[in-house]
Amino acid sequence: MPQHLTDVAIRKLVPAPGKRVEIWDNKIPGFGVRVTPNGVRSLVLMYRVDGHQRRLTLGQYPILPLAQAREKALASLQQAAAGIDPNPTKEDQARRDEARAVFRFEDVVASFVRLHCERHNRPVTARDTARILKNRFVSRWADRDVREITRPEIVRVLDAIVDEGTPSAANHALSAVRKFFNWCVERGLIEVSPCMGVRMPSKAISRSRVLDDNELAAVLRAADETEYPFGTIVRLLVLTGQRRSEVGSMRWQDLDLARGVWTIPPEANKSGREHAVPLIATAVDLIEAVPRLSQTHVFPSLRSPERCFSGYSKCKARLDADAGVTGWTLHDLRRTVATGLASLQVPPHVVEKLLNHTSGTFSGVAGVYNRFAYQNEMRAALEQWEQHLMTQIATTEVA
Repeated sequence: MPQHLTDVAIRKLVPAPGKRVEIWDNKIPGFGVRVTPNGVRSLVLMYRVDGHQRRLTLGQYPILPLAQAREKALASLQQAAAGIDPNPTKEDQARRDEARAVFRFEDVVASFVRLHCERHNRPVTARDTARILKNRFVSRWADRDVREITRPEIVRVLDAIVDEGTPSAANHALSAVRKFFNWCVERGLIEVSPCMGVRMPSKAISRSRVLDDNELAAVLRAADETEYPFGTIVRLLVLTGQRRSEVGSMRWQDLDLARGVWTIPPEANKSGREHAVPLIATAVDLIEAVPRLSQTHVFPSLRSPERCFSGYSKCKARLDADAGVTGWTLHDLRRTVATGLASLQVPPHVVEKLLNHTSGTFSGVAGVYNRFAYQNEMRAALEQWEQHLMTQIATTEVA
């Protein structure tokens, strides 16, 4: 008769000559202990899948503790209830692996980009969607089964992006992953999108914040005292006018410090085309002073050197406190640079070229035929901008 299995009860079991003894637990169906004639005790589970009764040996007692065996038994019964054999044959496992390969998250995303985005979206939209999915989701779930992704997991990713201080990026991430999972539903890969019911993380607000000269001087002074890599990133944002994602993911192979040129590859910038950024002497000095902690990234993650830096939220909060400037984002620095260059009478087409914009002078047919690089003009504009910054820092220096 079934009984409540305990460590004491299992140890007291007496082997029977010439046959196995099996005692079943009265708490977990099919869970029990088997004792061989020579006294070996094994914890086992009987279960049914597709109408067939199967046996699973959980482990040898006491190498496998009773409490852990109970947990394994319950997990196995849950799998069996879902139609998944917890102890598949080699043939079953081969079929399962084959099916899992079809639903591997990274591979399904690649198919979505190729079959949907590249066919039905503008090239820049397709590239943006692919970049967001790769950076925000594939980096976390590459080997996961697309059918296993849950709504709470998506919400956790979005919350982490908001915590970085980039709520609009969280909105873009949700839009991209929602479009992906809707496509999966259309293709019959999943029944219901895990994005269903997930709201936009933040209200979309068109920003117009520009730091005035005193605020910018205070931020630069604080950044100069901020530890690597965040302080250097902030200073380069101001000295180059490029996006945070571009500066943060800067690679050594894209730098020609002897010539003072940083070439941002198409896959690393929003425009989707190569962009050559002139580096003035101060910017070159900042980069040369960076410790080489990674062979790839100029600003690697301190925990995972193979990935670029990502700890912006806490660093930005400390910078705000040190500078005494609040209510701004790192992207506002790009708008501040553009506004500052305009105030210095830098021609609009030079500013557009520096910012790698496709609107205005470089939009449409004009952008196709206007291949002049404007390197000298951009460099001169940044040197003029730097001189303006140095003057502001000197005149607003705290005594």
